[in-house]
Amino acid sequence: MEKKLYDACLRGDVDKLEELIREDELILARVSISSCFNQTVLHVASMLGHFKFAESILSYKPDFASRLDSQGRSPLHLASANGYANIVILLLEYDPKMCIVLDEDGRTPLQLAVMNGQHEAVSELIKVKSELHEQEIGEVLQLCVMYNRLNVLVLVLELTSQHLSNRRYDKGKTILQLATSLTRTQIVKYLVTRSEVNVNAVDQNGFTALDIIEQMPKDVKTIEIKELLISAGTSRAKEIKAATKTRKSVKRFTIFQDKREKRDKTMLIVASVIAAMAYQAAISPPGGVAGMDASVYSDPSPSNGIYDLGPANSLLAYFYPDLSNAFWICNTISFMASLSVIFLYVSGATLKQKFFIWLIRAAMWITLSSMTMAYSCAVAATTPEYENNSTLVALVSGLATWLGLIGLAIVVLIYRSVRYIVRTNKRERTAGRMKIRTNIV
Repeated sequence: MEKKLYDACLRGDVDKLEELIREDELILARVSISSCFNQTVLHVASMLGHFKFAESILSYKPDFASRLDSQGRSPLHLASANGYANIVILLLEYDPKMCIVLDEDGRTPLQLAVMNGQHEAVSELIKVKSELHEQEIGEVLQLCVMYNRLNVLVLVLELTSQHLSNRRYDKGKTILQLATSLTRTQIVKYLVTRSEVNVNAVDQNGFTALDIIEQMPKDVKTIEIKELLISAGTSRAKEIKAATKTRKSVKRFTIFQDKREKRDKTMLIVASVIAAMAYQAAISPPGGVAGMDASVYSDPSPSNGIYDLGPANSLLAYFYPDLSNAFWICNTISFMASLSVIFLYVSGATLKQKFFIWLIRAAMWITLSSMTMAYSCAVAATTPEYENNSTLVALVSGLATWLGLIGLAIVVLIYRSVRYIVRTNKRERTAGRMKIRTNIV
């Protein structure tokens, strides 16, 4: 009786199945308990693609959908591996959890379908198992490459919307490197067209896909894959390292160059403004100048109220010669020092050359100090003399603060210079002692 049932299953004879069940209503129950075969009739029907026969069996024994054979495979495993999408759909309706069951080799129905290139079965299994784990998707993609299933690979990527850039497999290989190492020409051709695939990714051994293909024996496939990789912009690992170092050096140089150029430009502007201020003070000194030839109408003695002044003579120089001399000396030094800074820049000096740095700093110190003193002389000359003059108090306070800052800067500079000299001497003495010890040994 049992043999007749399996013979009917091999032929997919539904009428014979119905006849046997009418003769013995418990035949399917007895077969499931004490069968000499290692597979149920549903396993056989699923493996052979007998949809009607499988549908009829399930109507009598729905639990057959969950039965496993001696290799741990369910009817869904066999239907998926053989690509019977209609039976896959039928079995999933009865027990959708069977799509995550592993067989003796650790394969799910989806993985068996991928390995055998069963496009429709893969599509149905992914639809039911919509929330695939990252690890399982990675294994499926790896199987697509290993078994050269390009159409299934494209389908899986479309249905799962996976990003391939961060996926790593054996020894840190990307899917492109894996396909390259297995010489899957069509898969490589497809992968290099996808924007998210990093063609210059490096594995744990420090190789790119181009390095891998160049280490393999030359044949038609390897030559074609190499041309595909080169056309896609793939580089060798050593070329990427060299380019990265160059890029970093260029970036660092560009950043520092931009900063230096900004500092140079700022310093040049400051020097130009100070020179313009000194020039303006020269043609329009504090107190103004005589607007006419006063000598024609003047008495040689200023005590009579008539002054001996020529056109454009400085009133400050006539009435306060000492203060005027101090003003002109400071203003001239400020003007010449600022012109010196401008001259150094025009001559090609920049703040990236140490010698010129010191020259420019010294010139700016002299310029600012001289301009401060000239300003003090101008304020003193134009301020009336009377007791408790707050203007003179503010001037003296500001001048004292400025001199204090100059003194502090000089102290710091001397301290840094002395520390540098001491450290240099100490290193030289230490190096000398080590040399003596080495000679003795």
